[in-house]
Amino acid sequence: MTGGTLPTEISSFVGRRDDLAAMRRRLTSAHLLTVTGVGGVGKTRVSLRLAHELRRSFADGAWWADLSTLNRNADAQLVCETIAKGLGVHDHSTRTTTEVLLDHVRDRRLLLVLDNCEHLVETVGGIVRAMLTAAADLRVIATSRQPLGIAGEHVVELRPLDAEAVTLLIDRVQAARPDFVPSAGDRDTALRLCQRLEGLPLAIELAAAQLRTIGMATLLERLDDRFRLLTGLTAALDWSYQLCTEHQRLLWARLSVFAGDLDLAAAEHVCADERLPREEVLTALAGLAERSLLTSEHRGGRVRYRMLETIREYGASRLDDPESLHRRHRDYFQRLAHDAATSWLGPDELRWLERIRNDLPNVLASVDWSLRTPGEATAALDMAISLLRSHCWYVVGGLAEGLRWLRLALAGGEPLPTPLRATGLAWATIIAIFLGDPSQAPELISDTGDDLADATTLLAKGIRAWIVEIDRDAVVRHLTEARALFERVGAAGDVFAADMWLAHNSGEDTAEAAGRELVARAERLQAGYSLANATWAYGTDFIRTDPERAITLIEEALRRFQAIDDMWGCGWTMETLSWACAAAGYHDRAALLLGASAKLWSDIGLRLYRPGPFAMGHEQAAAMLRAALGERAFDAAVAEGAEMGFGRAVAIGARAGHAMRSVAPAESELTAREREVAELVAAGLTNPQIAAKLFVGTRTVQTHLRSIMNKLGVNNRTQVAAHITRQAR
Repeated sequence: MTGGTLPTEISSFVGRRDDLAAMRRRLTSAHLLTVTGVGGVGKTRVSLRLAHELRRSFADGAWWADLSTLNRNADAQLVCETIAKGLGVHDHSTRTTTEVLLDHVRDRRLLLVLDNCEHLVETVGGIVRAMLTAAADLRVIATSRQPLGIAGEHVVELRPLDAEAVTLLIDRVQAARPDFVPSAGDRDTALRLCQRLEGLPLAIELAAAQLRTIGMATLLERLDDRFRLLTGLTAALDWSYQLCTEHQRLLWARLSVFAGDLDLAAAEHVCADERLPREEVLTALAGLAERSLLTSEHRGGRVRYRMLETIREYGASRLDDPESLHRRHRDYFQRLAHDAATSWLGPDELRWLERIRNDLPNVLASVDWSLRTPGEATAALDMAISLLRSHCWYVVGGLAEGLRWLRLALAGGEPLPTPLRATGLAWATIIAIFLGDPSQAPELISDTGDDLADATTLLAKGIRAWIVEIDRDAVVRHLTEARALFERVGAAGDVFAADMWLAHNSGEDTAEAAGRELVARAERLQAGYSLANATWAYGTDFIRTDPERAITLIEEALRRFQAIDDMWGCGWTMETLSWACAAAGYHDRAALLLGASAKLWSDIGLRLYRPGPFAMGHEQAAAMLRAALGERAFDAAVAEGAEMGFGRAVAIGARAGHAMRSVAPAESELTAREREVAELVAAGLTNPQIAAKLFVGTRTVQTHLRSIMNKLGVNNRTQVAAHITRQAR
């Protein structure tokens, strides 16, 4: 997971060279650097620039987590989940998110920027303290209006710009008006204007947006006349507000209820009414963007708008009916989640996944608002169920987070045997089993009289019978009944899911036909995500009877899951691909993939369902590989697979059907030192362990190992170990 997820810098960076240099120096020794300063001084922008400059210095990338989407009452679990998503962590485990977070950073060298911490100082401070204690190579940059107050924190207080303020103002004016060439008089006016705005970058950006239509002298006069008693940022915000049209003012205030970013459709549905007609929303959005009150970004064919936290807070102070706006916000995103859940199986699957991925902060903010508002818990439960049905937790966050929200929604409502509650309990059971912890599954409610609720309960019973109870007859009975009810209510996506689990439990005489029909159905409906699942299910049916065919199909499923960024699917396909390779006789690559899948599973918290069919498949494949390779060579290959990284493991998987190179050269070609290294590789030691044993550097070991592979004509450590083992015999 190298690389990182830093936001794009959408404008040129002006000034702050001394500040950036000082911060870089601090980070050579400091593990936590907190950038403080008043609102609008540029904490976020400077930290983003610094992170972009330093990202190549961190082997595991530079990452960004925006905490402004959380309210001040957010608990440590929710804050950890937000940070984990910023780090690209997929959590499919029953561990606490804090444990997942600490495990993720423990052995990585990465840079993490936590933006907008001031409303969560105590909670963030505790989390950062735990992370830094666990990870020696972690560096954290936090932006906050006050320090986090933990040991080892280095604080840099950003001051307003001085002479650089004029440079910033002129740069922004020229960006909007390329023909603008400042005269000496313009520079003098710009200096006075920047002094009036107290050198605050945000205030200067807002002022520059007005200079598209009026001159600097006019703007300065009006600021002096109308806002003489106000300070720089307040004056700039008030001045921007006064210059807005009535529609723009209404939209500014109403957009403050959003968490994160939004698109035009959301703004129209949530913000439009008789005072702000729907057809005027786009014009108002464009006006706010022109005044630098919104930033915009093209993503997935849509424009997404975002409001800086300081500007959002100002808008919220102007909102006349916050409860009504929050309710409209909740209603819109409740419908969005419901539509994503019920539109499953078709050409729009991947588009819905992307929409939910983009709008998840808003959906979760709506769930949270519903849980905190008396009488709204039913809506929270409905949204939590829809998110699970939409498959979003497989590609963003993780099933553990989805289950946590579901359990909160179940606990927040009345414990009555309603169809909605029965559906929620059924999903809580399914996810607990998928996370390898069936003991945490709740008691189910059957026979509610609602077809969708009863079908979901039967689906949960079927999955429990398959994975926990290992009762094939019960599996087929429950899933067949569930499928009929799903079909009766037109839940095509749920029908497909039931059919897929039935295909896994078909007899050998019907499994191929069932798998083939699933793939054909997904292809006919152009359902990309369902096709990945169907291809995987179809491939696993051939592991025993035609492993070469299984390899081809599971490789294709792996590529599809990787393209979707479904780490859950990647984990399962890599695991079962190793079984197929073992069955086909590609023992070296099978062992590598077994190690790679184990590492991926550890990273995302997956566990084999024990004592279910997947655990038995794993144990059978491992036993076959141990017998074929020998204990030491098998352990060495698994260790190498665990070290190779996800990207390389996928590449190995894609070549799994290719024949291995022969191991022909004689061992006499090796030097004495190379022979030592090769024997330690065969003994199962990792490069760092070999380096420590031979009192050399890790890079020296890597150099020896490359030479050994070249001389022996092999591709990897497993083949080196196999060669040495054969020579020993």
